[in-house]
Amino acid sequence: MTMKAVDGDEMVRAEDVVKRFGHLTILNGVSFTVKRGQVVVIIGPSGSGKTTMLRCINHLEKIDGGRIYIDGELLGYRMVNGRLVEDSDAAISRVRSQIGFVFQRFNLFPHMTALENVIEAPIHVLHQSREEATERAMELLAKVGLAEKANSYPHKLSGGQQQRVAIARALAMNPKLMLFDEATSALDPELVGEVLKVMRQLAEEGMTMVVVTHEMGFARDVADHVIFMDRGIIVEEGPPEQVFEHTSNERTRAFLGMIREQ
Repeated sequence: MTMKAVDGDEMVRAEDVVKRFGHLTILNGVSFTVKRGQVVVIIGPSGSGKTTMLRCINHLEKIDGGRIYIDGELLGYRMVNGRLVEDSDAAISRVRSQIGFVFQRFNLFPHMTALENVIEAPIHVLHQSREEATERAMELLAKVGLAEKANSYPHKLSGGQQQRVAIARALAMNPKLMLFDEATSALDPELVGEVLKVMRQLAEEGMTMVVVTHEMGFARDVADHVIFMDRGIIVEEGPPEQVFEHTSNERTRAFLGMIREQ
């Protein structure tokens, strides 16, 4: 039995999410929603639970409490005889295949060219023909400004180029939701802009995105909604202008002050 969330306009709904590692509680009752076409940016200090929350959204981490819905469908669990049980691997994989994830480290296959990295999943997961997957991959590499690097191996690419290939690879699965986990934090400063440019373009095209980042300019300019997390809880959330310019929360103000001084 598939459990449906109420609002059909919601792409992500997190309800009282709890995640523990041993005796350490990383997420302590986190709730938020992401509307279709919305860009939600999660900010906060290291260790606040941002990355763990992102990994829970596509079930890379199993939650210990609460519920997460993706496009109205309960993720990772199903109801049997009135209680929640873990869903099948096949059902979890089906939902996860609709979620693009761009990691801090690029995670490209080193023995494959940029093009081969992008077509791998569409061929083996979506069962596209090599011709169809290649045509789409070349469109996506052009979209991220790397058409001429299609036959280059990752070690021949800069960090920014590798991350843009990783974005193209995620988009090749035609996701309904994109997750970005500090996608620019492993890059040299001069390469950050080329990745943020692609992310801005996706936002302008209406891609639903949840972005964990330390790039406050991106958060201020591109986000529809900003969530500030600290110590496993949401301290404050709202439109960028409210969080960045008019916060009355001491913890938010202290964090932003610390970021501005760096």
